[in-house]
Amino acid sequence: VCFNQFSGPHPAGLPGTHIHFLEPVSLNKQVWHLNYQDAIAIGQLFLEGELNCERVIALGGPQVKSPRLVKTTLGASLDDLLAGELEEGENRVISGSVLSGTRAHGPHAFLGRFHLQVSVVREGREKELFGWVMPGKEKFSITRTTLGHFFKRKRFHFSTDTNGGERAMVPIGNYERVMPLDILPTILLRDLLAGDSDSAQALGCLELDEEDLALCTYVCPGKYEYGPALRSVLTQIEQEG
Repeated sequence: VCFNQFSGPHPAGLPGTHIHFLEPVSLNKQVWHLNYQDAIAIGQLFLEGELNCERVIALGGPQVKSPRLVKTTLGASLDDLLAGELEEGENRVISGSVLSGTRAHGPHAFLGRFHLQVSVVREGREKELFGWVMPGKEKFSITRTTLGHFFKRKRFHFSTDTNGGERAMVPIGNYERVMPLDILPTILLRDLLAGDSDSAQALGCLELDEEDLALCTYVCPGKYEYGPALRSVLTQIEQEG
């Protein structure tokens, strides 16, 4: 057993980050990862002969009245789990991280198999006239386009609003600021959007999962979704052998 420790802000805790620095994968090399609660469940299965389906998950997000850890079961109904837990208004429930989770709504309102958190944010349906010319003290910004950028310790009330629609992908250094892996993110992301699987492989797309590009999606001035683009290219590579 080899012990390694990572620290720092997100995505320091992602398996993709750990694998990249400890045991990089390739077309002919696979690496598996296992979260700590599944490891406990496997140990209990072999020691006691019982499959433990209990999980401790985090309830979080600006629309949760009392963010905390709760004990539940695999595949739990989120409608039941969140009853009486949310602020008033139209909310979006997400199984998993707010950056890379899946929307839990209607027949899909259940805890994902590998998710250890539930995030809830407000649906951002408000329209703002000429919002791009306003100072934006209450708006978070990775660049210096709003006053909110200068309030480093301020907690912002995030919603689902993307502050604009799709536009050109402008390389202004946003992706490099949030990408800890030793890759060229801007060029790779362009290849993913173009569906160029050969170039994407050469730039390291086989080391990535959707959650590894979640921050790139978040800071993208063009509002592109890079997770689905990555999955499309990975599927193409698999089909082509």
